[in-house]
Amino acid sequence: MVIGSPNVNFGYPLVNNGAYPQIAADYEKMFRVLKSLRCDIYLGAHGNYFDLETKYARLKKGALEVFVDPEGYKKYVADKEQAFKTELAKQRAALPRSQ
Repeated sequence: MVIGSPNVNFGYPLVNNGAYPQIAADYEKMFRVLKSLRCDIYLGAHGNYFDLETKYARLKKGALEVFVDPEGYKKYVADKEQAFKTELAKQRAALPRSQ
């Protein structure tokens, strides 16, 4: 599986986003889908997503199974989901309280 970029870009509104009102719900759905997928061979849009440098060094030494990493995939998705939840909570907390 090649995973894209489930990141929340810095400064991008997850709440009160007039251009994309359902963005937070779509992120939540994306994480549900990502967690439901079976992943044996884990790759990503960028090498740092799946520790390419370390895995490539091991591959050069003959470790042919280095990209079989379902636990690495699960951890990456969990970390990104937690980062999303943290940012969403931060943005919700910053909303003005109604009188």
